[in-house]
Amino acid sequence: MRKIAAISLICLLVFNWYGYRLVTNYLQKKADKQLEARIDLKDYNESQLIEIRVPLNMPYQNNSSEFERHYGEIELNGKMYTYVKRKIEDGTLILKCLPNTEKQNIKTADNILFTANNGLDQEHNGKNNSPLNNIVKTLLGEYDAQEQNYDLKALQNIIKNRSHTGVSFLKTVSLPVAEQPPEIA
Repeated sequence: MRKIAAISLICLLVFNWYGYRLVTNYLQKKADKQLEARIDLKDYNESQLIEIRVPLNMPYQNNSSEFERHYGEIELNGKMYTYVKRKIEDGTLILKCLPNTEKQNIKTADNILFTANNGLDQEHNGKNNSPLNNIVKTLLGEYDAQEQNYDLKALQNIIKNRSHTGVSFLKTVSLPVAEQPPEIA
């Protein structure tokens, strides 16, 4: 019975460490696939698209007359966007993006879960009760701020009276060359 309890507690600990990350990564990838499928089927509203313009400093660029489908994502101001289409026009890359709200919600839930699991949430009735603060208060409360005076004159006298012959253990400063360097032809 104890072995089963120990194994189940270890499994619970491992899930707290890594499991929720795996689950949220799976859910994010699933949300990405669903949004990409909607975009490929053109099941989105054109008014929801956000336009991003990026100047391109590349010589001999080919301008595109039409938008073409483009895959990828970008995070701007903490929000996730998925690329829908792109076009190069007059040295500028024009990207049309769709907000990825499902992935953003999963990412927010992941961050909340991470802070809760690691004890980083600091809002406990206006008090700051983190274990680190308790340790710091305990250590600083027991610290005795007496001034420590040490007399190093005895140590200085020992160092002065020590005979220093100035003999070096190295025979030469540079290493000897074993042979003549090869000639460069």
